[in-house]
Amino acid sequence: MNTVDERPPTATLTANDARVELAALAAEHADLPQRTIADNTRRYLQPDWNQYATWCARHSLDALPVDPKLVGMYVLAEAKLTRADGTPQFKASSIGRHVASIAWMAYQTGSGRGLGSHPDVANAVKAVRRTRQEPRAAKHPLLLNDVTALINAMDHRRWPAGVIAARDTLAILLGFTAALRRSEAAALTTAQLHPAPVTADGLQVRLGRSKTDQEGRGAVLGIPFGTASVTCVPCARIRWLHLIAAATRPEAMELTLVTPSNPADWEHVCADTAPPLDPSTPLLRPVDKFGRIGADPISGSGLNALLKRRLGAAGYHPPNYGWHSLRAGMVTQARRNGASTRAVRRQTRHTSDAMVDVYDRDWNPLDGSAVLQLGL
Repeated sequence: MNTVDERPPTATLTANDARVELAALAAEHADLPQRTIADNTRRYLQPDWNQYATWCARHSLDALPVDPKLVGMYVLAEAKLTRADGTPQFKASSIGRHVASIAWMAYQTGSGRGLGSHPDVANAVKAVRRTRQEPRAAKHPLLLNDVTALINAMDHRRWPAGVIAARDTLAILLGFTAALRRSEAAALTTAQLHPAPVTADGLQVRLGRSKTDQEGRGAVLGIPFGTASVTCVPCARIRWLHLIAAATRPEAMELTLVTPSNPADWEHVCADTAPPLDPSTPLLRPVDKFGRIGADPISGSGLNALLKRRLGAAGYHPPNYGWHSLRAGMVTQARRNGASTRAVRRQTRHTSDAMVDVYDRDWNPLDGSAVLQLGL
């Protein structure tokens, strides 16, 4: 627990206090390298390094100091490993990640920077990628019609399915309209999704640290009112918040049972006042089979699982899709509707045009294509 130091800033510390304070600062300073990288990247660093160190030990070699030529040989060795069915054990992208992890550990242990760009390493990785020529396993995008179909296929009026449907509707609409990564959506609190200062603007989502914002500057994303209630995020927010705030099971059941079973018959409720909730309350939470809403936030894998369940129920082939399909769908739908690359990046928070170009190439190939000028 943090305490307030009431001593004057010029006061001389006792020897013991100075030792304790310096030890704490030294520990914090030692942890700085780990805090400069993304959580997802950090998760793989030690396992990837351990795997390399084990390989070195098996061959009676020293993992440290890191030798670029040895790492290049390790890359080639990994590329030769196969599963029982003959397929490669590691994709080229996984091998690239392994090299990045080794490079990080090399830097941290004093072996210098730039391991990945060293010719002995870079040429080995390049050779593996060229030999494999593995296609990018891009998830199919979910466009507006698809999102609407998922919501229409839900059971909104029956208890307790209606509670889960209310949460899933808001989650899917948020993932689509705000182009949220699943980690971002899972971490949202009720305070982070709030009415815009200008009422006519709909909602605002305030994000903290993200994949492309490691320094935590944050972002404010706008979400307008929907023309139809079924795709109106402010409406979905109000319905879900009332269920979170319901004090008793009968109250929650009543909220579910008064919801028309056909979303086409829904009336807008976005002008209603949201119930008072603790600002730190998790927005999206697990719901059990009895309709009880958990107190903790839903996980990123939970969001992915709920989307796949909804896809299967609506007649889609779930393996072709994932949570990223909502983000990809937002980009693709916006580009097809004429949005500029800059406008798309404002919502997706991509740091360059390159990723938007990838979406265009994969899912919007006719945009700006000369084939439209052939007069077919």
